[in-house]
Amino acid sequence: MKQPRTIETLSTDEFEHVIDQFIEKASAWDDGLPAATFFAAWDELAGDSPPLEVQAMFVGDELILETAPESPLTARGNRIRLEDGRELVIRFRPFASTMRP
Repeated sequence: MKQPRTIETLSTDEFEHVIDQFIEKASAWDDGLPAATFFAAWDELAGDSPPLEVQAMFVGDELILETAPESPLTARGNRIRLEDGRELVIRFRPFASTMRP
């Protein structure tokens, strides 16, 4: 699984390149950081982050979720713990037909 590009994962050369670009662009600013520049830099640092994968299977009538060991997510039963500590709980309900005879 490809690791997402963050400041921590950038090489020294990549980081210096991004900083140099900021300095070059900042020299033309007369006030605050232009939104277009901020989002362009954000996109460059984010790169092509791979999606986070969760596998699901039913064991009997229980949903079991699994994540890869290197994933930043953890899964137990029907719960996924997100990177910020919140939990996503997935519950299935029986299919109820909306068609009436």
